[in-house]
Amino acid sequence: MTDVSGQSFVPSAAVGPKVAKASVAHRLRVLREQAGMSAATVAATMDWSVSKLTRIEKGEVTVQPLEVRALLAHYGVTDEDLLADFSRLARTSRTRQWYSRHRLNGAFADFVAYEHEAVAIRIWQVLFVPGLLQTREYARAITALTLRTDPNDEQVKARVDLRIDRQQAFFERLGGPDSPRLMSVIDEGVLRRPVGGRDVMLQQLDHLLSLAESTGAVELGVAPLDLERHSGLGGSFELLQFSAESHGDVLFVEAAAGHDFIRTDQESTARHGALFQDLLDYGRTGDRALQLIRSIRDEMRGS
Repeated sequence: MTDVSGQSFVPSAAVGPKVAKASVAHRLRVLREQAGMSAATVAATMDWSVSKLTRIEKGEVTVQPLEVRALLAHYGVTDEDLLADFSRLARTSRTRQWYSRHRLNGAFADFVAYEHEAVAIRIWQVLFVPGLLQTREYARAITALTLRTDPNDEQVKARVDLRIDRQQAFFERLGGPDSPRLMSVIDEGVLRRPVGGRDVMLQQLDHLLSLAESTGAVELGVAPLDLERHSGLGGSFELLQFSAESHGDVLFVEAAAGHDFIRTDQESTARHGALFQDLLDYGRTGDRALQLIRSIRDEMRGS
């Protein structure tokens, strides 16, 4: 992404609706500030409420291409390439995706949309197997436990269906443009905890090994129980990266009681990137990680 004085708004590579909406929102806010105009002044000129303009600039809502062009004209932007870039992104941002049918909201909705467009997904999980790597049976069991309800509850079913849809969307992108890669470090305690019973957990361990062995897109690491230099005790997180310079890194933390949050500031994402690297440096990766998973599976199978 270049300054508004440059010839390019975003890299020529295609982006998805979430990154497109975020890009439009950010640049519209920058343009208004560079023009020295207040939100109230611009909203009055456009015959909008200040709330509408604010929500557009925060990326909370999409904006129509004609509205974008009207705003750009008000800001004195005349470069046709830049106008075309804005219009393209505005159209892209309004494209409906598979996750629209799940009616998500809040930080988790933003996370699912960002995850679907990320080219690198790095996950540290200290509590359970990451959602993108769960079997349906494990997903039902862990969701029922966290919600303290029956595995057949409708709320459990809805959450599991979303998780399976996230997995399907991830694997459907493999081999295509900006094919994603997933690297997950999992705490050893997660692998030993028989969520759903021994049979369910054995299937889950087999599934992890199968993913790591059959696709080059999934890599696994393990933070062993005897790890002394453990940087991940502060909690689980997922760090997303995108193609070229289309969007900065996105950090997602799934907290208790639904208090999820997203961070995009460089300080937070860089800190967690370094933390993840610590886990790779001091934990087990590659064949050593898979050997540990196999040994845990064999122990559980023989017990």
